[in-house]
Order: sequence, then structure tokens, then C-alpha cells
Amino acid sequence: MKMTLEINERRLSRVMKLSGIRTKTAAVDWALRSAERAALREKLFSARWSANELRSAVDPAYDVLAVRHVADGG
Repeated sequence: MKMTLEINERRLSRVMKLSGIRTKTAAVDWALRSAERAALREKLFSARWSANELRSAVDPAYDVLAVRHVADGG
């Protein structure tokens, strides 16, 4: 979709330089995708969980160190 936008040129240039993106269109698309991910993450982590829900979310027998040991090949 074509549209006219007023964008802060300095900010756009900084984003393009920092990200390595070469076109303005790609930079705007990247920014929109980043904003979408941030909004989804915010929505996910803003969920209200009770203490009991948090406790039951992980198996008490789960041993993270044992899992790491197996994953490292040891």
C-alpha cells in the first residue's frame, strides 16, 4: 500500500545504520514488525497470574541443572 508519511529523518537514518537496513521501505516494515512483537510480548506478560497458578506452571520435579547437563552432552 502506498501512503505519505512524515517520518523523523534523523531517527530513520539511525535505525537504518544500526540495523543495516538499506531502504526506507524495509526500515519502516522492520519497525512495524518490531512494534507488533513488542505489543504481543506486552500483552503476554501483562497477564495476571495468581501465586497458585505460577506454582502449578512448573513441575516441582523439574531439574533445570540436569536438563542443562544433558543438553551440553555431559
